Amino acid sequence: MEKIMGEIMQEHVDRLMMLGTLSADEFTELLRYRNAETTEYLFQKAEEVRKQQFDKEVYLWGRLPFSNYCKNDCNYCGLRRSNRFVKRYRMNMKEILQYCHEGYRQGIRNFLLESGTDFYFSEANFAEIVDAVHKHFPDCTIILNVGDHTKAAYLHWMHLGAGAAMLSHDASNELQFKRLHSANMSLLRRKQGMWELQEMGYHTGTGFLVGTPYQTIENVSEDLLFMKQFMPQMIQIAPFLAAKHTPFERERSGNADMVLYLMAIARLMFRGSILIADPSLEQAMHDGRKKALQAGANAVVVDIVDEALRGAYAVYDEHTIHRQQETIKSFEQQIREKGYEVVRKAIM
Repeated sequence: MEKIMGEIMQEHVDRLMMLGTLSADEFTELLRYRNAETTEYLFQKAEEVRKQQFDKEVYLWGRLPFSNYCKNDCNYCGLRRSNRFVKRYRMNMKEILQYCHEGYRQGIRNFLLESGTDFYFSEANFAEIVDAVHKHFPDCTIILNVGDHTKAAYLHWMHLGAGAAMLSHDASNELQFKRLHSANMSLLRRKQGMWELQEMGYHTGTGFLVGTPYQTIENVSEDLLFMKQFMPQMIQIAPFLAAKHTPFERERSGNADMVLYLMAIARLMFRGSILIADPSLEQAMHDGRKKALQAGANAVVVDIVDEALRGAYAVYDEHTIHRQQETIKSFEQQIREKGYEVVRKAIM
């Protein structure tokens, strides 16, 4: 029976390799009956596709979390509005440009400007930041990860130099989305915002968390099928990690091996897309980002702020965080030792 099931799983991988998608039932089987043999075969195919599309190239993204204020009260996030234990901060223009200059000096050519959904950074305020970063670093891609905003705001920022935007759907199932997010947030509005970004011409990314409370295998299959419908240019699949002072603080964190398995599935589904190795993987397993490269990832996110700010941007419990002690240079060397080439160029 085990042999028969193993053969069925390999057939699912082959079918995914050929068609770029599966039925909901096939995805559910591929996830539910995950085993070492199937994982090895899946990773082999994901690596094959990654090499065909990108050779050995790996992009570095420099993450700049410029504010940890957030108007939302999401149940999983340590930056949630009602968390009184977070030391809040907002960077000014001088600080933002200083961090960007240091990142650029170390070879960063893709800046991920990230924050909570902060009322202070209105369309006009944030436009000044985008404009300044673009003028100082015209050969770099500015990637936004700033949450839900109006179409007009995103258009304004695009005209000033923003080229890419992450807007994760988090959960494509309506009930699961409501369990994760504030009552004021809407899955329909989130999806609408994603489609608008794509229509505007943004290089658009989405993704979801793995192992959130109440999440089922069927929910994850829904997420994969929704992403196939959306066809993102960038994909971020990350583990759920319990954060202190949130309703989910006592919940079990997501399985990092399942995250890597899903990343390999995503590589077969989205051959030419950027598959992101997020810093949260380091919190879930040793050398998580480097292991993600073997699962098909071709972009690695590194923080370009100092450790004090990394601690304040505590989306997850800071006691679970494996601190990024290495410099960007030493991290590049470790990637090269794995047989990959870090490229110092913008994604677009």
